[in-house]
Amino acid sequence: MKRFVVAFVCFLFVVPAFSGALAAQEGIARSASDTSAYRYLELPNQLQVLLISDQKADKAAAALDVFVGSSSDPIQRQGLAHFLEHMLFLGTDKYPEPDEYQAFISEHGGQHNAYTSFENTNYFFDISPADFESALDRFSRFFVAPLFNSEYVDREKNAVHSEYKARIKNDYRRQMDVFSQVVNPEHPAAKFSVGNLDTLADRDGKLREDLLAFYKAHYSANRMTLVVLAPRTLDELEAVVRARFEEVPNFDSAKPVHGKPLFKAGSLPLLVTMQPVRELRELSLTFPMPAVSDFDRQKPLGYLGNLIGHEGKGSLLGVLKSQGWAESLRAGEGVSDLSGSSFDITIGLTPAGYEYWQQVLALVYKEIALVAQQGVARWRFDEQGALADQQFRYMELKDPVSRVSGLAANLQEYSYVDVIRGPYRMDLFDETLLHRMIGYLKPDNAMVMLMAPEVEAGRETEKYQVPYGVSTLPSVETDIATAETLSLPEANPYVPQNLALKYPQKGDEPANPVVLVDQPGYRLWHFADNIYQVPKAQLYMAIKTPRVGGLRAAAMTDLYLRLVEETLNETSYEAALAGLRYGLNRRADGVGLLFSGFDDKLPLLVESVVGGLLKPDMSGDLIERLRQELIRRWRNSAKDTPYLQLMREPGYLLDVNAWQPVRLAESLESFDADDFRQFVGDMYLGASMEILASGNLDADNVKAMAANAASRIVSDKPVAWLERGITEVLPGEKIEVPLSIEHRDAGILRYYQGRSDSVEETARFMFLRQLIKAPFFHELRTQQQLGYVVAAVDQGLDRVPGFGLLVQSPVAPVSKLEVAIDQFLVGFSDVMKAMTEDDFERHRAAILTGLREKPKSLAEQSARYWGSIDLRDYDFSRRQQLIAAVEQMSRTEMAATYTEVMRDAGFSLQLDSTPGGFMTGLGFEGQRKIYRLPASNM
Repeated sequence: MKRFVVAFVCFLFVVPAFSGALAAQEGIARSASDTSAYRYLELPNQLQVLLISDQKADKAAAALDVFVGSSSDPIQRQGLAHFLEHMLFLGTDKYPEPDEYQAFISEHGGQHNAYTSFENTNYFFDISPADFESALDRFSRFFVAPLFNSEYVDREKNAVHSEYKARIKNDYRRQMDVFSQVVNPEHPAAKFSVGNLDTLADRDGKLREDLLAFYKAHYSANRMTLVVLAPRTLDELEAVVRARFEEVPNFDSAKPVHGKPLFKAGSLPLLVTMQPVRELRELSLTFPMPAVSDFDRQKPLGYLGNLIGHEGKGSLLGVLKSQGWAESLRAGEGVSDLSGSSFDITIGLTPAGYEYWQQVLALVYKEIALVAQQGVARWRFDEQGALADQQFRYMELKDPVSRVSGLAANLQEYSYVDVIRGPYRMDLFDETLLHRMIGYLKPDNAMVMLMAPEVEAGRETEKYQVPYGVSTLPSVETDIATAETLSLPEANPYVPQNLALKYPQKGDEPANPVVLVDQPGYRLWHFADNIYQVPKAQLYMAIKTPRVGGLRAAAMTDLYLRLVEETLNETSYEAALAGLRYGLNRRADGVGLLFSGFDDKLPLLVESVVGGLLKPDMSGDLIERLRQELIRRWRNSAKDTPYLQLMREPGYLLDVNAWQPVRLAESLESFDADDFRQFVGDMYLGASMEILASGNLDADNVKAMAANAASRIVSDKPVAWLERGITEVLPGEKIEVPLSIEHRDAGILRYYQGRSDSVEETARFMFLRQLIKAPFFHELRTQQQLGYVVAAVDQGLDRVPGFGLLVQSPVAPVSKLEVAIDQFLVGFSDVMKAMTEDDFERHRAAILTGLREKPKSLAEQSARYWGSIDLRDYDFSRRQQLIAAVEQMSRTEMAATYTEVMRDAGFSLQLDSTPGGFMTGLGFEGQRKIYRLPASNM
């Protein structure tokens, strides 16, 4: 159910099902640059398998998707599917220790995770290729003989409860909680998908029995899809998989189809109001309709979403913005499973838009009527299909773990032939079907949800304590003058025509970028791609300007950049649909831009964006609307979950050019529009530029395009670049920073800063985090059950290494978390002393696996090059230096480093959720050392 892929981790994919009884090596459609070999097969137990032999892969990976999710939770055991996902990791017949799998993956350079969505549960990992078979052996036992040890059944439900509590103030989850109260009580969307201590209570000692019964009912081989990827032959992979996964039991279990409508007959139309935690205002419409899972080549809801959600000239969003009523709009498939679907339209409202929400609603229905009258056209469908096909044909490979997880999910929905192409395939135009779908988008078939702090709410949900209300939807006034300005999109001018490769002779290894231009105020780098061979490019621009220095200047720069984005919105949306995007951000030393996508129309977009930078819309109403929008956004960041606030704070405190969002908001509260206009007018006085052009771009065209941009931006008298810097706060200073976070959970981050910015110290801190992360998680999360969020996180800033020990807990105060961390570090001293050379070498190999991993795409390669340029690693050697430092590190040296940094000295900063005085980066001013980047000259 696509709306409910709240899934409980990082990678989220959309799914349903296919089953075949054949084996195939050929016929799997793939992108032009994909040189992997594929083989599909179905094991005797009906488990579907896709093998991927990628001889270039630096990591091996596997994912298994089970066609069962929270929709199948028993009504008396809500959250059981999610709980089972947690339990599966905690021991099997062959590997009974609860942390064995996690430790093995961590010690061999890998990562692992899982997610539970409405109809699917997806498990995945990656690892160094040499250890793949051993890892797969451990992974396979989850689906053959998990233990579901009684001790950990009792413990792990606390982790599920912690996950629920950690996001109890998340407005999206709160919105879904309200949604569950108003849908048909017999529909699975009415259930609580996360689970907590109440729904997972061990009533009469039956929790483990319920878990086993659910596993046996749903974890059947015929409802599983497996994808494995490694730099091995297909025959080798098949042998490895058959030896382990043919043992997965097949209970011949049917895929669950609940067959219930999303809303009871006669219950619509309906108006639902809810109060958010943040200052947000949103109007959303949900139109239930029959399932569309059989129309994957027609993609009717994608087609309609493209028209209604369009952001170009005359679009619904454009008209709403012209009235000052909306900030954003999205439209497309919402709830979707084998029993039904919905089409959702969601509009981010301004305060004025909230006051006129009924007029906004009227415009939505006018847009739907316009689409019904003029929108169903073969040429529009063909254009959308061609753009989707272009994205597929020139799609770049993702990292192995993302590939396998996504493909395992796809294999549940598409035939093996279309397992890669399926989400992009749009080649069956069905006019009758489209009109039938539009027929469901009518006022008497709508659930309208109005979310705002000001709404009336006479009820409260049980799980998330959300104030909400339910009432009859008032009649909508359809005669609205602004509707006359609505129009449908014209043909897209950014559709690429020339997709020829400028460097068709494929190379073996990418060469480093070369400098094409190096003159005062302007440096141009160029990477001519003959490795990834796609008709795409990345163009990075750093505009160095002293105008961004200081708190108020930073806040005004952010407002200026929002004006630029708003000015360019219609243009950039058209380009994005055609696979060409741009991004804009404030840097510590100026303004940053990134252009990415098909190179054919890149000069056209660069020209438009530079024009927007130099002449944004400066109308008073727009400035005021965006100023208020920014202030709301910055103030809302204080309502983020504790662990997110804790992780951001070291950067705000220690980067000399960074400021907390609340301080940026305060600086824009007092505002003079004339001063701001003067600031924008002087923005590029003294400016200089550094540019990287990467991909399918020849040197002459690069120089012409970059020179044109530079001629309009670079100052006649460029000044020295604004100095970047990180404040030194060494281990042992133990500065305590209470953040006064308003949340039921407690949170703590112990931050350790490197003692220098050298490559050697960076290597030491990589070792520290690698050695600590798995045991820290196991002890504080699995054993002590202190919280769902437990991690050793990378906290490097520029070239300065650092890492943090992070915990968010619903059961322990900060004082108890301090003790738990201290006790762990004392106990880990013994682990360090007892560590064998073999243990240490495994950790070294894990770090080196990550460092030696090659970029999988032009975008990833370009980002790596730009990262080097940005840190002034102009010979691109720092990664190799780091590899050499890791190779030379000894166990004795790391034992000494642990003792010196973690035990004797202690933390640099402790950031926590307790009440206290607000600290800014100014609190570190004085005689402290500032780590600076090397000189900007080469």
